[in-house]
Amino acid sequence: MRSFRWLPALVVGCTSCDRQILVGGDETPGAPDALLLDGPDLDAGSSSGDDSGIVPLVVPWSTGFENAPGDSWVPTNLSACYVSPGASFRLVTSPVHSGQHAAAFKVDTAGVVPPAASQTRCLKQGGLPAAAYYGAWYYVPALATNYGNWNLFHFRGADVPQDSASHGLWDVSLANASDGSLHTVVYDQLRKGTLQTTGSVPINAWVYLEVYLRRAADSTGQFTLRVGGQVVLDLTGMATDDSRWGEWFVGNLATALSPTSSTVYVDDVTIDLVSRGP
Repeated sequence: MRSFRWLPALVVGCTSCDRQILVGGDETPGAPDALLLDGPDLDAGSSSGDDSGIVPLVVPWSTGFENAPGDSWVPTNLSACYVSPGASFRLVTSPVHSGQHAAAFKVDTAGVVPPAASQTRCLKQGGLPAAAYYGAWYYVPALATNYGNWNLFHFRGADVPQDSASHGLWDVSLANASDGSLHTVVYDQLRKGTLQTTGSVPINAWVYLEVYLRRAADSTGQFTLRVGGQVVLDLTGMATDDSRWGEWFVGNLATALSPTSSTVYVDDVTIDLVSRGP
């Protein structure tokens, strides 16, 4: 049996409740204000599914937040992105990793009582690939102290689409080292264990986060996290996903930060059968 290093400060709260779809709201100069509508994620994915209604994700998939045709992760489209009260999601022209735009995900935990969270994220959903690399470039401009959960990637699963009984699978989050610097931690929700990694996350610099997930309900699964191109956690010979339908969230979620307000920037998000990392 695998042993887990528990981090009592990491609290996994509600990661998908009270979602709101973001329509419009490209907050670059001259753009209209955001309009918030309650509703489900409308990411179309593939055009065909099986008799369960599960639509397979089309891979490779990517977004650089450049409003390319078919890109559902920009605020100018009916998108699979949402914000909670006090949070915001906008496009920016600086900092960017490539192209002309990146996404700014801003949260504010003032007044939040954990396990509730301030959150703003985008997601892909459908029949996840049997095995794939999930990656994104992140830019954290300022150091913060995390007293709860500060989440960047989140995987959920269910047996059928939009199942209210969907459950968490894996989280990649930020935590503080003894010197206050940031590093990654992984929360294994199938076994309720937090695994501390040594993946250092720099301030004021782009860093690539990538998860290789081989989905399996038996002992043939694999979960590997790379930070800046370096493997910092490699789990094999274990169940990694007990569901048929899944969701992958990218963005910013926090339950208790000091200072309370935090923005992370994200660019060049991909799901692929080969690694896109440095």
